Amino acid sequence: MTLMLVFLIVFLIGPFLFKALIAVPPSLRAVRTLGAMVLAAFLFATGLRYGLLRYWSDSPWLLGVIALTLWAAWIGVIALVVQALRRADPRPAMRRWSGVLGAVGTTVPWFGLVLANLMRST
Repeated sequence: MTLMLVFLIVFLIGPFLFKALIAVPPSLRAVRTLGAMVLAAFLFATGLRYGLLRYWSDSPWLLGVIALTLWAAWIGVIALVVQALRRADPRPAMRRWSGVLGAVGTTVPWFGLVLANLMRST
């Protein structure tokens, strides 16, 4: 059940979040904003991880929040790279392919989770 819920989150919410982040036209301001968002999400997750160290093994909710925050940072990094690529090459083909590949890239953590689960079960 948990893997199914994570699957739905990763394959539905991830690409839509990515699409929202790249909806703005590529500009230096958009790149800086995305960079700040990624840094803030990463620092928040790191602060939770090390600031609440004594609760780390007792709270699955804390682990879930940290994982979701790191995943949001991952999506932000992908959006940041896509915006930088679109700034460098504004042709429609770049816009189309960077959007498709970026949306697929948001699902990469799912495959790592499934592989880890597979390795744990053998």
